[in-house]
Amino acid sequence: MSNIKRSFIILILLFFIQSIVYTIFLLPLILTWGASENEINMPLVGDDLAPYTRSTRAISINAPVSEVWKWLIQLGADRGGFFSYAFIEKVLGYDTRDADSIVPKFQEMKVGRIVPGSLDDSKSIMKYNFPVVYVEPGNSFVLKGWGAFVLMKLNTEQTRLIVRTHGRELPSLKSKIGDFFETPLHYIMERRMLMGIKARSEAGSGVQLSSTSDILWFLGVFLSGVGIFLMVLMGRGIQRVLLLAIYGIIWLWPLLIFDPQPIYSMILLFVVAVTIVWLVFKHRLDYNRSNAADSQA
Repeated sequence: MSNIKRSFIILILLFFIQSIVYTIFLLPLILTWGASENEINMPLVGDDLAPYTRSTRAISINAPVSEVWKWLIQLGADRGGFFSYAFIEKVLGYDTRDADSIVPKFQEMKVGRIVPGSLDDSKSIMKYNFPVVYVEPGNSFVLKGWGAFVLMKLNTEQTRLIVRTHGRELPSLKSKIGDFFETPLHYIMERRMLMGIKARSEAGSGVQLSSTSDILWFLGVFLSGVGIFLMVLMGRGIQRVLLLAIYGIIWLWPLLIFDPQPIYSMILLFVVAVTIVWLVFKHRLDYNRSNAADSQA
């Protein structure tokens, strides 16, 4: 069997193993990230607008409801952006503003308003706009095609922000496959959105937030994935297949489970890099031994 065919089979096997681990163990966690059992099961506004609830995620914010609301209603490409990974949005073709201050003209949310996904969706990988279908000023609103955004007062200085994503019908195999890949991407962006709103609400208007940590985290995850792919191309024997399977599963943790901090992805990147160096060295050593044996023969 050629190296290309062997690598392709290993890659398919690795994806299959990752998919099983993701579906059984990780998917339930990312669908309920940060949410309590009560928040997951409680009825929220807008539940009747979708066939089922896709996810319920939440975060605690050390700021009063009134302060969090000021940031929350600036959601949208034409207002304050989505408080998420702006550099990923740009790569995917989404043109959004990235406000770090409270803008008075954006302090109103009305039913019928369209929350755009991009200022110019001609280059977007997928076009989407979210009509506002329900608003309770200072408390909650519902976006058709996304879900409910709800603020719950814990005390005078603490707030819970809950985002419930609505599910949609998936009539075809193509739509099911699309949803399989879209779900973790949406989670990654929505998790960062919740963290972004929290950071801004707690720091106050005019805060300058650095994206360096986000970029380093992403680079660590991306380069680790590239390294694991290179290991697939280098892999030989059942032991290395098992090693790759383990690395492939571990890679999901800094991507989906651990806090999106660079320390986790960089540690994994270091371990992957060391493993690649070891594999290259071992391959070279085996090659030299083989040549020496042939010379003696």
